[in-house]
Amino acid sequence: MSRVQAERGASLVVVLLLLLVVTLLGLASLRSTLLQERMAGNLAARGNAFQVAEAVLREAEGFAASKPSPPAAGCANGVCARYVATAGTLPPWEADAFWETGSSGFRLAAADMNGIRAQYVVEDYGKGMDTSCTGSVDMSAPECDVETQIYRITVRSRAPDGAAVLLQSLYEVP
Repeated sequence: MSRVQAERGASLVVVLLLLLVVTLLGLASLRSTLLQERMAGNLAARGNAFQVAEAVLREAEGFAASKPSPPAAGCANGVCARYVATAGTLPPWEADAFWETGSSGFRLAAADMNGIRAQYVVEDYGKGMDTSCTGSVDMSAPECDVETQIYRITVRSRAPDGAAVLLQSLYEVP
C-alpha cells in the first residue's frame, strides 16, 4: 500500500473537527451577544420606568401640597394614614398585593407614559418644624415656630415587560 493511499480520509476528519470547533465558537459568541442584548433591553426598560416614577413623584407632590386629609386607618384615594411600626407589620404599600388590586387605596397617575402606568400613595408622616425660619436680632420679635406637615410619597411604576421601580420621597408642606 502506498503512502498516498494510507493518508486518504485523514484530512477530511481533521477539517470536520476544525469545522465543529469553529461552529461551537460561533454559537458561544452568538449566545453571549443575545444575553448582552437582553441585558441592555432590561436596563433601558428599567431606566424608562424610573423616569416615569420621577415624573409621577412630581405629580404626587402637587397632590400632597393640597394637604389631603388622611383616613383614620389604611389607605383611601391615594392617601394613607400615619403608619406606626409594630413588630411583624409592614406599611400597606410594602405588601405584595397592594399595588396589584385597585381597591388598595393608591392613585393612578394622570397620564400613561410610554405604555408605563404609575401609581402612588401619599402617607401622613407627621408634623415637623419649618427650618427655613431665621431668628431676628430684635429680641421683641415673635419666635419663628411654623409647624409643617410632612408626607411620605411612594411611587411605583411598572413597564409592560415587567421592569418595576419603587421610589420614595419625603415632602414638607408649610
